[in-house]
Order: sequence, then C-alpha cells, then structure tokens
Amino acid sequence: MNRVPAGIHTVAIFGGSGATGKVLIYHALIRGIKVRALVRNASSMGIKSGLVEVIEGSLSNADHVDFCLKGCDAAICVFGHRPPFTDIFCEAATRTIVESMQKLGVKRLVCQTGGMIGDYPANRTLPFKLMVAMFNRSRPLVASDRTGQENAVKQASLDWTIVKPSRLTNGKANGKWRAGPDVRVSLLSSIARDDLADFLLEEAFNPQFSGKAVFIHC
Repeated sequence: MNRVPAGIHTVAIFGGSGATGKVLIYHALIRGIKVRALVRNASSMGIKSGLVEVIEGSLSNADHVDFCLKGCDAAICVFGHRPPFTDIFCEAATRTIVESMQKLGVKRLVCQTGGMIGDYPANRTLPFKLMVAMFNRSRPLVASDRTGQENAVKQASLDWTIVKPSRLTNGKANGKWRAGPDVRVSLLSSIARDDLADFLLEEAFNPQFSGKAVFIHC
C-alpha cells in the first residue's frame, strides 16, 4: 500500500538499527524517500544506498539529533527498550528530538510506542488489560518511561501522531491493517513489521491521524 505523495522527501529515523527500524528504512528506500538515520553504531547497519545517510551518534546528544534532522520533512521514532531493560531513555530521547524539531522547524512527528503503554482501557479487551497490569508491575520503570514518552509527544507544539501497535511479527505483510484511535486490541492481535513500516511512512507524509494516539493491528 503506497499513497505517499510523489516528489522528493527526506525523513529522519530514530531507532533505525532495530528490527523495526531496518524494515522501515527498507520501505522508505523502495519508495524513493531519502533517509537520515541516527544510530549508535553505523557499522551495524549494513545498508548501502545513496538515499541513506547513516549518522553515528547518541539520542542523548542534542547536537547529534540536530544534525540528523537538518533538511528533513518529517521524523519517525521507532526506538525502544531492549533486554535486560536497564537502559531507561525513551522519554528523555523523545524530549530531545521534540526540542530539536521545534528549533529547526520540522513539524511532522510519528512516534511508535506500543499497545500496552498508557491508560487506554476502551482500546483493550479484558485479557489484554490483565497483561498490561502484569507488564506495569513487572517493568514499572519501562512502563513509566514509555508513558512519559507519549506525554512528551502530546505536549509538543508539533504535528504529531502516536502509533500503538499490538504484538509485532516478522510475518508476511498483507496490507490490511486496522488503525485508529478507537481500534481495540486483544491478546491475539498482531501486525507484521512490514505492514507497520508502510503505515508509519503513510502517516508521516500523508497524515490521517494528526494529534491522535492510534492503535493498529491486522
């Protein structure tokens, strides 16, 4: 599914070295979208394309974030916590990105968090609510950090969308996702990273859910 308007676009991707980030970069490339990706270790990317500029740096360094965002039309955040879940950084990194975007005049931000993050009881079945409660008890710092990340986006003077996928898979894309602020998720809900990448790019350049937190699954 590709409705991204024709023309030359440049997107800053934060979290491009992760599983979802690499899929997102691939989907941007096949659409002819230029990518500026800020990563900790450039050698881990293994991407060779004139459309991709891999920038080695840190999300905690405002100068690195500024450099990544220069000349971009939009930004997409797909970073998150990794085992052993001791690096609590999402809220702080997102606030740095928001401040840089506001300073540089980059208005469009799409931020992926997760279906278990935040207080959205109407969007979750009872079993899913129980899983969220278990997550909040077992990973309180992670849960609080992700909620803080969403708050940082919502408080920003930007054109933003928060994307909340259910369980991510490496399965085959089907292009038939359901997305919206009223979409409900269950324990069986999932979405392939390929489908999520398509949606993130569509939302970055052809917004349908500006100023909203959107649940998504296939």
